[in-house]
Amino acid sequence: MEKYLKIPTTAGNHNIPVGTGLFVERTTATAMRIYNNSALTHHYALVTGASTTAMVTAIEKAIETAAVTTWHNAEVLVNLPVGETVTSITMTVFS
Repeated sequence: MEKYLKIPTTAGNHNIPVGTGLFVERTTATAMRIYNNSALTHHYALVTGASTTAMVTAIEKAIETAAVTTWHNAEVLVNLPVGETVTSITMTVFS
């Protein structure tokens, strides 16, 4: 059964499927990317508010938790660091 990262945004929660694995890239303080290990033709683009490496660590910790939980717990909440926010998440195709 599929597992999902549940990321709180200013517009509500957004689920990202974990699949065979995810990895996170912080490009700037206002932009991050989450890549799916098995689908490198696209990525999830996150617009963030003052993100730091602590947000990367929080997302990575949620990925690890999803990997070791049973299928009964399909959603794993990402606990964002205090003062850091995600404004939006969009799926972007590489061109």
